Amino acid sequence: MNTRMKQLSLIFSFTFLLTHDASAATKIPVKDVSLFAKSLPEFKEDPWNRESEGNQISGVVRVFFQDSREHFWFGGERGLQRYDGTALVVYDIRDEFDKGHTVKAIAEDRDGNIWVAATNGLFKYDGTYFTRFSVEDGLNSNDVWDVLVDSSGSIWVATFDGACRIDGDTFTPISLPAATERDYTKGVWGPNVVWSITEDRAGKLWFIAESGVYMYDTETLSEVSATELGPLGNVSGVLGDKNGRIWFATRDGLVLFDEGTFTNITQREGLGDTGVGALCEDSSGNIWFTAGNSGVYRYDGSSFTKFSTEDGLGALVYCIAEDSEERMWFVGRRGAYRYDQQSFVNITRDGPW
Repeated sequence: MNTRMKQLSLIFSFTFLLTHDASAATKIPVKDVSLFAKSLPEFKEDPWNRESEGNQISGVVRVFFQDSREHFWFGGERGLQRYDGTALVVYDIRDEFDKGHTVKAIAEDRDGNIWVAATNGLFKYDGTYFTRFSVEDGLNSNDVWDVLVDSSGSIWVATFDGACRIDGDTFTPISLPAATERDYTKGVWGPNVVWSITEDRAGKLWFIAESGVYMYDTETLSEVSATELGPLGNVSGVLGDKNGRIWFATRDGLVLFDEGTFTNITQREGLGDTGVGALCEDSSGNIWFTAGNSGVYRYDGSSFTKFSTEDGLGALVYCIAEDSEERMWFVGRRGAYRYDQQSFVNITRDGPW
């Protein structure tokens, strides 16, 4: 990869960076914010619509996650929800202005704690408390975009104003280059935004920042060449598959990096919908991805299969994931949908689970 990536002079060292102690973080009792979803008014994508929208989990769901206990977690513009095999519970956590949080990412650490990236902080759920971490504890920004627990157990956080690593109670900021040009096509923009952090099968970390895409291999930070992936800010997702290949979701298509070569798979195959968003590899090695606003594709290495609203899929998918039963989940606008290898099922607050 060295022939295709620019080595930065910056050595990824944590020894010289300012660290913070998170011991003063705010704790919120779980019991004080837990509500049964069935007891609440119907969640709607359009709050002015008087007609039923099917009692959805939420009008907009941004992320789906299954934890080690096989509980289902859903995050979106209505906050955080969990299905534990018995009931769907809404965690009604609000800020100082009585406004709820938009959840953007969910992860689990080695101790079974659930970490939640949200618009007003980073939250840790231990079953008894939600602990909220903010800039006062060492976060770069309270607007958190992603959280990752890597294979070594370290916790990495992407925010509107940079990234950091958490080890125990210590927050260590990560120094990444700032963007020098504004992308006016984005509704949200900042020179130091880190949108996401991903770990590949080899244990390398990939940072998608406003300034570009960077790979960290435990010693050095390298930047992916913009000539290979398009203009800065072009990449929205990175996936490392089980064969060690790297997939990039870009505005210009699905790009595969394999054995030193970048290939735009969607352009090569002549797909008309080039803007790729969410990425997921299933247990069979198929690559799933969203393309434009037209639905989802499954790529088996040689051909594409397209799924859309005509097949029963919900509109505008934000996240794709596979559960422990090898069922595919698609969440986005108008709720959550599950693909049981033959058909799509809309999963509402009443299931079917």
